[in-house]
Amino acid sequence: MRIGIDIDNVISSFNEVLFEEYLKHDKELRNKGIIYPDVYIRKMFDWTAEEEDSFYHNNIERIAKKLNVIDGAKEYIDKLKQDGNTIHIITGRDNGEYTDPVNMTKDWLKKYDIYYDELIFTDAYNKQSKADICIQNNIDIMIDDSISMCTNCIAKGIKTFLMNTKYNERVDIPRVHNWKEIYEVITNEEKSNS
Repeated sequence: MRIGIDIDNVISSFNEVLFEEYLKHDKELRNKGIIYPDVYIRKMFDWTAEEEDSFYHNNIERIAKKLNVIDGAKEYIDKLKQDGNTIHIITGRDNGEYTDPVNMTKDWLKKYDIYYDELIFTDAYNKQSKADICIQNNIDIMIDDSISMCTNCIAKGIKTFLMNTKYNERVDIPRVHNWKEIYEVITNEEKSNS
């Protein structure tokens, strides 16, 4: 099978590290802590839109370089490849937030020895981009954390699973919670298709 895998919050610990960085900056800014606990990280604090936007854009590249790998990601991606699947990492990092998204991402993947057959960049702010890439590359299964990306992939007939996060829990899209579950879901799909 041809498997599409997002990076941030699917392979990398993006939200975990982003949250830590926002907490640190909040202490420096006003030290009021989390004001809105039930929203996405970028809106949890009492910062003005300008303060939040400035912090995010001035620090996102530094933050992205220090992300860790989610437990099990490397091991199960390796197993999927050993099982004969083709691994397409499809990331929305070509969105204007990084000075050199290609090399930054390749370096990060190399650092953690994450296998891929192909690395594809899209614009995370173009909600249709991943669905179009999946069609162009004949992707059988896509794993992503973005509600809109998953919804658009499903609309194009691509079997899609939403990696569970706090900000996407309230939607009815088939979801996975960890890499063991991702592996099991893909293996079951392969069995049902043969």
